[in-house]
Amino acid sequence: MKRPNSLSWLTVFGFGLAIVPLVLVIVSITLTISRFAEEGQSSILRAVALSDSANRMANAVRSMERYGLQYTVLQDSALLVLFQQSFEEYQQVSKRFAAAGPSVVDQKRLHRLDENLAKARRALPLAALEGGRGSLDQSFSTASREMQQLQEDVNDGISAQVKHLGDRALKIKRLTLYEVLLALPLTIVVAIFFIILITRPIKRLDRAISSLGDGDLASPIQVNGPKDIAALGDRLEWLRQHLQELEATKIHFLRQLSHELKTPLTAIREGSELLQEDLGQGLAAEQREIVDIVRDNSLRLQRLIEDLLRFSVAEGPAVSAGMRHPIPLHDVIEELLQSYKPLLRSKGMRVDQQIAELWTAAHRDRIRTICDNLLSNAVKFSPQGSTIRVRLWQDGEEAVLDVIDSGPGVAPKERDKIFDILYRGSASESGKIEGSGLGLAITREYVLSYGGSLEILDSEGQGAHFQVRLPSIQHDSFSPESERLRRDAGEQTRAP
Repeated sequence: MKRPNSLSWLTVFGFGLAIVPLVLVIVSITLTISRFAEEGQSSILRAVALSDSANRMANAVRSMERYGLQYTVLQDSALLVLFQQSFEEYQQVSKRFAAAGPSVVDQKRLHRLDENLAKARRALPLAALEGGRGSLDQSFSTASREMQQLQEDVNDGISAQVKHLGDRALKIKRLTLYEVLLALPLTIVVAIFFIILITRPIKRLDRAISSLGDGDLASPIQVNGPKDIAALGDRLEWLRQHLQELEATKIHFLRQLSHELKTPLTAIREGSELLQEDLGQGLAAEQREIVDIVRDNSLRLQRLIEDLLRFSVAEGPAVSAGMRHPIPLHDVIEELLQSYKPLLRSKGMRVDQQIAELWTAAHRDRIRTICDNLLSNAVKFSPQGSTIRVRLWQDGEEAVLDVIDSGPGVAPKERDKIFDILYRGSASESGKIEGSGLGLAITREYVLSYGGSLEILDSEGQGAHFQVRLPSIQHDSFSPESERLRRDAGEQTRAP
């Protein structure tokens, strides 16, 4: 099938093709009703002509009979003239009746009526002269019966014609209904077909643009459809490739920059540690304070560089699903909590944990980063002597991790911005708590890359409530040995 030149041409063609069945139905109904109207009009005019002519003929026959019988008694020539006038009127009306198209039976009956009236007209002078009325009465009686029967036939014919028109109207109504019932589904099917044909490439463009907006630069963009839409899809594919190249360049630049910065930072940190540990005894108090400041800020700068590099990797193309491994979430969380014990003990804090055994398909280092960022935030923002609550539970086909601290919480107006890069909430901006503003941004990017969600929920008391939802899997088909190998591989990846 040849590809249409443009979306507008396809829309016009689809609209025209969709209304063709309706146009055909309208034309068919119009022609049928027009023929029915003509037929009805002709039938009505014929029925009116036959009925009027029959009534006038009946009046003329009665007048002829009355004037003829009176003439035989009174012998008044004026009555004979009136009889003749009635006979002539009858002849004129009978011609119109015959021209109106009566049935064959009525034509024969009209012929017999003419013969009886002509016989009565011939017998009238003889009946008056001879004084006998037998033949005249018989002719008038026969003519009256024929006229009465003719009127009944006309009325019956009109009734039959009316019934025929009614049946015809009912048939047209049914035919119209059938045509509409046939045309409407056909129109709807054609319309739906072209709607799908028109909206499918637009939806593909929308998905492609959404994917680019979400940072998915690995999936090729291919849009089929009209030439102008396909050309737009090609431009988006070019943009995706260009963005992918820029992303790769950015990551390469950040890695190079991180490496270049880490080298002098390592020298500064080691020099400050050497001054602090080995040569610190010979330094004055102010000099030791300067050395401590240099060491602390070098460590802070190093963490900031590592967070920035980690975020650039998180924003990059999603890692292929085929490279994911079954990760025990409970083990990762318990290992992190074990590593936080010295810090928790120094701050007099405790952890209330309820952790179920749940697994997810992911990468161990990323899952560890997700949990580590949430736990480190909870420890960082919670006051001394407080309690941190950690919950890992199953909800349908999702593994849900809740981390609830006892800190100042997140203001409602900040909840939409708290996951933005380099955004620091009011608690951090107060200067009491340090942070780079990258941890939650990295956490969200990692969670979204696995098809999960990260939200801030309302807490029952004071503090922030972060909830992570990740797709859970069954781990029955994975052996402990294979998991140990994966864990070892993850630890080697995290090793400096």
